[in-house]
Amino acid sequence: MSDGPVERTRREVERLADEALSAPAPGALGRLMTAIQAGIERELGVARSADQPDSACGPGCAACCTVNVATLPIEGAVAAAWLAERLTPEEQGARAKALLTFHDRVRWSEDEDRIASRETCPLLERDGRCSIHPVRPLSCRSLSSLDAGDCRRALRERMERDGGGEVRMNVLQQVLYTEAVAVLQMALSRRGLDCRCRDVSGMIGIFLAEPGLARRFLAAERLPVE
Repeated sequence: MSDGPVERTRREVERLADEALSAPAPGALGRLMTAIQAGIERELGVARSADQPDSACGPGCAACCTVNVATLPIEGAVAAAWLAERLTPEEQGARAKALLTFHDRVRWSEDEDRIASRETCPLLERDGRCSIHPVRPLSCRSLSSLDAGDCRRALRERMERDGGGEVRMNVLQQVLYTEAVAVLQMALSRRGLDCRCRDVSGMIGIFLAEPGLARRFLAAERLPVE
C-alpha cells in the first residue's frame, strides 16, 4: 500500500482528532488545529522541490476572499476563542452580530454571486489582511497561487460569468488540507457531533455570540446555524 503524503496526513489527522475528541480538555480544539496545520506544513516542506516557484500569496492579497469558505464547527470555535481574547465584550458582541448578519445575507449565494456583488469576507481588515490569519480555516489554507495575475484574471472571469480561469497553485497543498477537512468531518460524525460546514462568517459568528457554545457542541448539541 502506498504511504505517501496524503495517506500519512489522513492517518495523522485521524489520530489527532481521536485524541482531542475522546476527552476534550480546555484548549484541546486549538491544539488540535495547530497540530494538523504543523503536520501538513511538514509534509509540504518535504515535498517541496528546489525548482518550485514561491507562492504569490502574501499579506494584503485578498483576491480569493470573496468566495464561500467551508468551515467546520471545530474551526469556528477555535477562531472565535482567538478573537474573544483580543476583543472587549462590547467589541465581541458587535463582531458576532456583523458576522451573523453577513452570513444571513450570503448563505444561499454561489461563489459567482458573491464575486459579482463584491461580498468580501467580513474578517478582512481595511488593508486586505486577514484578521484571523493565524487561526484561519483549513479551506483557506488549501488555496494558493503561483501567479497573482492568475487570481485577478480568474476573479474577473467569474465576475463576468465567463467561466473560471485556471489558477496555477500548489496542488499538494490543496489536496492535503482538503483531506484534513474530510477526515475531521468523519471524526465528528462518528461521535455524533455536528459536522456540518458553513461559511466562515456564520460558523465563527455563532461561537463568538455564545461563549458557552463550544462546550455544548462537544456535548453533541446541534449548532444554531442553517
